[in-house]
Amino acid sequence: MNSGLIITVAISLLLTIIISVSVSKSKKKKQIRFLDPLNSLAESKNCKISAYDIWNNSIIGMDKTNHFLFAIQKMKGDDKAELVINLTEIFRCRVAESSRTSGPKEGNLKAFDRIDLVFTNKDKNKADKIVEFYNSNTDSLTLTGELQLAEKWCVLVNNGIAEIGK
Repeated sequence: MNSGLIITVAISLLLTIIISVSVSKSKKKKQIRFLDPLNSLAESKNCKISAYDIWNNSIIGMDKTNHFLFAIQKMKGDDKAELVINLTEIFRCRVAESSRTSGPKEGNLKAFDRIDLVFTNKDKNKADKIVEFYNSNTDSLTLTGELQLAEKWCVLVNNGIAEIGK
């Protein structure tokens, strides 16, 4: 082998390692940036986050022991919306999709406008609580796992609600 090839391979390996380390550090910083406020919100209710997920500029977490769900969503500008849901007050959880279809009948394309996690209260006089996972007006035009994440949390919450009833 000639030395030029060896140098090229070594530089390529070094660049790959540097890129993967920087991506890992970036993810860790993002996780800390979002997780600290979520933990503070949970501690204000004497809870501890046992499961969480981060997407776009939002985070959702749950204390499975005390049956609380917490969500922090970044709104326009620097505003944040914090949501605390006591799951003992919730009847059920469901994923609500707002979408439209287009194209020929054989190959319809489904375009999502919104994906929300809707919490129906046991008390019919209280309004439903909503955690927005995707909004085509504020998020990117392509979905990056928001529907699957909403469905995952719907199952987690409904399982938690079922445990409360036991």
